[in-house]
Amino acid sequence: MSLTPDQLRAARALLNISQDDLAKESGVAVTSIRQFELGTTTNLQQKTENALLAFLAEKIEFIGARGVALREADHLVLEGETVIAQMFEDIQAHLSGQEDGEALFLYGDTPCSLQSKIVDYCLLLKKDGFSYRSISQGKNEAAFVRVIPANFTPLPLQVVYGTSVAQMISANRILLVRSPMLAEGLKQTFEMLWATLPVSDAEIEEHAIVRGRALRA
Repeated sequence: MSLTPDQLRAARALLNISQDDLAKESGVAVTSIRQFELGTTTNLQQKTENALLAFLAEKIEFIGARGVALREADHLVLEGETVIAQMFEDIQAHLSGQEDGEALFLYGDTPCSLQSKIVDYCLLLKKDGFSYRSISQGKNEAAFVRVIPANFTPLPLQVVYGTSVAQMISANRILLVRSPMLAEGLKQTFEMLWATLPVSDAEIEEHAIVRGRALRA
């Protein structure tokens, strides 16, 4: 990519560092940074640009020719007794503003009390205008849940939403990973499994309600 003066100024502002700080951290002469940001120098030498990007790209994401944003951590561990609530807060935050945003849940090796809590939060997601589908082990009366046969390999909780994946690693710990490639792969796996499982009575009833509303509209 070619770094622009606007991007360099914006990146410094996001990191709250001065030109002197940037020069010290990147090993680039402060005069080169000043001249570039002022437009005195329109093109940086490749070696200089590479040095700036090597430092900035750890925390800054460059978008198009002018945009910049703080780079989101590629992983995060949620911990504590409220770990499920924390996960659902993250789901809502990442699905907000996304057209056709949907959360996909896959779980089985999970205590019944935790499964019940997940269902309750899913219904809250739906109430707030978000979409969800779940594949679980064990009987479940909620709509948009399909049940895996009892002899299927036990599954830990996994949730895919946007470009994020949540994986339960213990009763009070969930790993969040931001990875478009991983999320897309798990979405494909979910869809293949979803297509092979029987439709639940609750899902049939939900679709009938939606069709009835559409006919009356």
